[in-house]
Amino acid sequence: MIITKLILSIVFILITPIANALDSVSLNVGTLAGTQWKLEDVNIVLADLQQNPQKLALTIAKLSLPKPFDDFNPVNIRCTAFTWQNKELLCEQGRAEMRSKRWQSPTANFSFHVTEKRSSFKLADLYLAGGIIAVDGEEQGDQWQLQINAKAVDGKLIQQLLPQEYFKLKAGKIDVKLNASGSHTLVKEFTLTAQLNGLTGQTKDGKLAAEALVLKTTLNAKNYNGLWNWQSHIEINGGAFYAEPLYMEATGQNIALDTQGDWDISNKQVDIKSASYRHSKVGELIGSATVRYKDGASFERAQLALVSDNLQDLSAIYLKPFFEQTKLQGVALAGHLKADFSINKQALTALTATFNNLDIKDTAGRGEIKGGSGQINWSNDELFRQPSRFSWQQLQVYSLPIGPAELSFLSRADSIRLLKKTQLPLLSGVIAVNHFNWQAKQQQDPKVSFEGEISNVSLEQLSLILNWTSLSGTISGHIPRVEYSNKTLSLGGELIVKVFDGEVRVSNLASSGLFSDFPKFYSDLEIENLDLDQLTGKFKFGGITGKLSGYVQQLYMENWQPVSFFAWLGTPENDDSRHRISQKAVQNIANIGGGGAADLLSKSFLRFFETFGYDKLGLGCYLHDGVCQLMGVEATESGYAIITGGGLPRIDVIGYNSRVDWNVLMERLKRISTSDEVIVE
Repeated sequence: MIITKLILSIVFILITPIANALDSVSLNVGTLAGTQWKLEDVNIVLADLQQNPQKLALTIAKLSLPKPFDDFNPVNIRCTAFTWQNKELLCEQGRAEMRSKRWQSPTANFSFHVTEKRSSFKLADLYLAGGIIAVDGEEQGDQWQLQINAKAVDGKLIQQLLPQEYFKLKAGKIDVKLNASGSHTLVKEFTLTAQLNGLTGQTKDGKLAAEALVLKTTLNAKNYNGLWNWQSHIEINGGAFYAEPLYMEATGQNIALDTQGDWDISNKQVDIKSASYRHSKVGELIGSATVRYKDGASFERAQLALVSDNLQDLSAIYLKPFFEQTKLQGVALAGHLKADFSINKQALTALTATFNNLDIKDTAGRGEIKGGSGQINWSNDELFRQPSRFSWQQLQVYSLPIGPAELSFLSRADSIRLLKKTQLPLLSGVIAVNHFNWQAKQQQDPKVSFEGEISNVSLEQLSLILNWTSLSGTISGHIPRVEYSNKTLSLGGELIVKVFDGEVRVSNLASSGLFSDFPKFYSDLEIENLDLDQLTGKFKFGGITGKLSGYVQQLYMENWQPVSFFAWLGTPENDDSRHRISQKAVQNIANIGGGGAADLLSKSFLRFFETFGYDKLGLGCYLHDGVCQLMGVEATESGYAIITGGGLPRIDVIGYNSRVDWNVLMERLKRISTSDEVIVE
């Protein structure tokens, strides 16, 4: 460098005598190079020799920079204010064009300072993509620093400078500040601050998109021998964005994410030491996690805590998209929640959730909870012993309302077990739950067992809710152990229901494919001493007094439609109660069996009586192949007696059609029960 300067001085001395005859003098220095940089085609020009003072200018065809700046190549550099001293080249004022593999720019202000041990450059007022960019770089020995400041850069134009395969920008302005430092090609530390205003765009697959998004982010990172330590802050204050399946509108809200941790590149592992996601008016999620991303990302471990005082918005924004096209579609939550989660090897290992003022609604009408509160404790540890509790002010299962109650249970691994007997208020009565156990099975339906009691449940209220003809009385009874396992429902003992002052006993109850598209059902029933006055008093069928007993044996149903059974309903042998039957009931019973009582009533003096005495009544059916074989209390020469008379006035009803199509019989009963008219066939 000293020799070059000496030669340059001699040249200037030699040309001084003829300087008066020239307007300018130039010197081609060629190439100047350092360890990390190179100046190509360097020229020095002394111009305006006839003027005082003269102008000294430097032109450089190209400046090559070290990695990672090697893609940024200032060209056509012209310095109008520079000095060249011993081992030092300084351009204080210049202009240059910036070129790279991806873009070019108009001329910008440029300066550089090159010494044997230190080099620096500055690029200012660089107009790119509608914005202004400034770049400062410095290299000293093996170390380098870089500063980039970009303001109001057009996102759509920037897109043209970036790869198009992933995210396509359509609109928006971007402000960016980057401070980075490193050694050779290695980045050791950087700070990135970005402001996105009105950003609109989406990925090629449509799984990530933004609309007029307003976002601020800051990222600080340091590299410790391949282990990156970082802290980041992201804040969204406006617009909307979509990350499949979540869609959020951030206008009028604040969404912020703060994280800090370590990134181990060699082991392909990210340790998130702390993370905080806050969504104003919705809730906050905080925690820590370890994620491995070899052969796909997976959670090695995670500790998370969720707090929300607005489950309604949390449910609508974050849960509803995941519920779509599942059995939970249409389910919405409201209330307050605090929950802690533990995850290990991609699996949930522990959960504690405390909630109050919980409301759950289902648009499909399957159920509803109001005023729920409690704490759910769960662990995958088989030895876990911490109980859970759940209470509500109102519970509705389909259309059945259940009053205030509380459950105490143990939830662990794949099972839920009731710890204390509980009573559920139902329709002025009570359902007592003495035992309940739920056990999940791999690749099978869960195994469920239940045992309890029914006490004084109002039939009148139940029939009103189920849209039946209004009935009077109550239901009571014992529910023995009911088990559901491997798609099969079974009854361990007899289900005894006390209704209409009598009893109905259900035994041999079983079902297969209960929750499938084609369930099958089996059962036997015994009916003892039902009060016919209570049973028929409010039906359009007609009134009857007396008792009714009978059975339904070997009942088999497919898809809730009877396939076969043998049934009998009639007057019990020991019935000493008063036996009366209304004219309307006589006519409708006659129509079931095809009897001639209707003609007799209409053509004789019997039509003047509203009720008749009877000795016995009874009707049986053997259903097979869609045909019901009918029978009565006794056989007659022309058919079978459905009603045998007794007392005054008395009447006999004889059935003549012993075989009736089941669907035809059901249609007759349907017309009788829904019409006040007497239909004679």
